[in-house]
Amino acid sequence: MDTELKDRIRERLNELGKTARAASIEAGLHPDTIRNVLRERSKKPRGDSLLKLARALDVTVEWLMEGTPPPQSAFASADLTPQPASFLPEAATKMPRNIPILGTAAGSLVGAFQVDCSTPIDYVRRPPGLEGARDIYALYVVGNSMSPRFEEGELIYVSERRPARIGDYVVVQTKDALDGSISAYCKRLRKRTTDFILVEQYNPATSFTLPTSEIKAIHRVLTMNELFGA
Repeated sequence: MDTELKDRIRERLNELGKTARAASIEAGLHPDTIRNVLRERSKKPRGDSLLKLARALDVTVEWLMEGTPPPQSAFASADLTPQPASFLPEAATKMPRNIPILGTAAGSLVGAFQVDCSTPIDYVRRPPGLEGARDIYALYVVGNSMSPRFEEGELIYVSERRPARIGDYVVVQTKDALDGSISAYCKRLRKRTTDFILVEQYNPATSFTLPTSEIKAIHRVLTMNELFGA
């Protein structure tokens, strides 16, 4: 368990005058979610739960995960009203918040997380390099198997249309044969045949195959240059 994460949660609960139970309910989570995290009765919350928790605590996911400064309004006890768009940097006002976050991408094949393609959990801003691009979505990375390339809690942008090449970082979607649920894994594509794909992870360093029959889709994770048109 991340001790700093627990400390930051306690800090915000004290500043907002909220109980762990009240904040959990406000976040739309199980009433004991935060209490179990603080008492180390559960593992670190997954990406979608962190997002809900951040909203209830009026901070960013980045602040919860890393302690990076959230927006000033998040700590302004006298006025928590969002600032008008005119106070945002000019570049931000030109980036519409219309990229859907479909869920989380598991860092490993153990404890995979599902993607809900029909009900986004939130929307994020569209970077300038993606203006006009179609079939783009975002996911939160869960787990540390792709560290240090992708850290837990990091937001990634994914394209359904741009072809995945050998060496690209990808999101592999698999479909459960019984209930049709879709699971997503963030990996690096190393080989592709008609029968299987070979993917790589970093932590622990290993490669493994996934049969083509179990794969619903392979989508490419976009680079920073692609996001901002560099």
